[in-house]
Amino acid sequence: MKKWMIASFVAIALIIIGYTFFQSDGSKRTIPVNADEGQTDYAEPDRINVKDYGAKGDGETDDTDAIMSALEDGPYLFFPAGTYKVSKSFSIDQNKIHGAGMASTVIMSSADAPIFTINGSNNDIRDLTLQYEDWYQDEHPERNAIVFEGEIGHSSFENLKILSVYRGFYVLPSSKETNHAFSLNLRNIYVFNYAKNALHFSPSSGGLSGSVMENIYTHNGLRDDRYDEKVVPYVFENLSELTLIQVNAEWSDITTAFSFNDCRNVVMISPHIEGTDMFQEGSYFDVHNSNVKVMGNDLINNAVHSDSAIFKVYGNSTLSVDGVHTMETNQEKGSLSVLTTVSDEQNSAYIDRFEGDVDQLGSSSSLSNSDGTPVMKRFNDDQYYQKLGVHSESKLPTPSESMRGRVILVENGGTDELFVCVKEGNTYKWEKL
Repeated sequence: MKKWMIASFVAIALIIIGYTFFQSDGSKRTIPVNADEGQTDYAEPDRINVKDYGAKGDGETDDTDAIMSALEDGPYLFFPAGTYKVSKSFSIDQNKIHGAGMASTVIMSSADAPIFTINGSNNDIRDLTLQYEDWYQDEHPERNAIVFEGEIGHSSFENLKILSVYRGFYVLPSSKETNHAFSLNLRNIYVFNYAKNALHFSPSSGGLSGSVMENIYTHNGLRDDRYDEKVVPYVFENLSELTLIQVNAEWSDITTAFSFNDCRNVVMISPHIEGTDMFQEGSYFDVHNSNVKVMGNDLINNAVHSDSAIFKVYGNSTLSVDGVHTMETNQEKGSLSVLTTVSDEQNSAYIDRFEGDVDQLGSSSSLSNSDGTPVMKRFNDDQYYQKLGVHSESKLPTPSESMRGRVILVENGGTDELFVCVKEGNTYKWEKL
């Protein structure tokens, strides 16, 4: 009994000492802070049914005024199943706009203006179809379904079908002096029959940062029944910390699929390109003054109509690719190479686990930087820029498939020259850069 009492006393003393230490030694311990401390309880705003304000949703009545009245009375609007005809743009700032599902709720606009103009943060738009009257919009450049103006952040856009538009999402490049977006979440977005871009994020200042875009699907019709405008499905400029997951560019006539300009720290996971026709010596991934990482890319049933490339890297860019699979590539009207560049800049590309029916790496002139160093630093298991030592031109190694793409420094009369091993037809040779 005496030992038990002593042990109990010691335990209580240690608890008291420990509590005193944690409270007093602020230099070594941080007391957890309640994130809700000092804040009032959040109350979910009442959901407003737009039909209670006179909206019909019958596909014939102009419901613009009824929807405007509902927006003036509260931030949370619900659109029951139906087709709501509108003739003006709606300004959205800290709003929830929910429908009954993409297949059930349609907002049909006749305006040469955005359906939603986003002017502020903390928005949530989901479960809708956004559509313009008329099938083709190439003569209506203002018909961009969702437009961002100003500083936009902490907003979600989910389960949206966007149909018959000039652009799906658009950040106006010059809409305001301060115009940027951050912490956006786009998920389950389907853009069909678009004239210019599915997504075009090009803020004039500040850029776009810390955003995730997941399961984005674009489509302009099969080859025998296609909207024949030449489009660029995805345009990104002035971005950082962007994650793209399962973004698809499918069944369209394109000049490029993904365009990146002045972007950093972009990660693409499982982009998918299928059923496209490439024109104007384009590229599927156009990377300018950016660093981009691509993981797991499929290219299926695509056709090229001029000499083009899968990846174009230029303007001092870095591209890292892990996993590319090509199949059913049609090169009857043009050839498709893996990589091309503009030789007056410094660029680098690292491509691993490339397989499929595209075997042309690229011409030597399209794979070199201005100083003669190769853009392609690694391709599959081959290191394409190795310091193989100084050689004389008469003692270069035998050109072969294993040497293809290797660069060797040659000392020629006191002058250093670079040679690359290239394949022409069925033969290999060393070519001076």
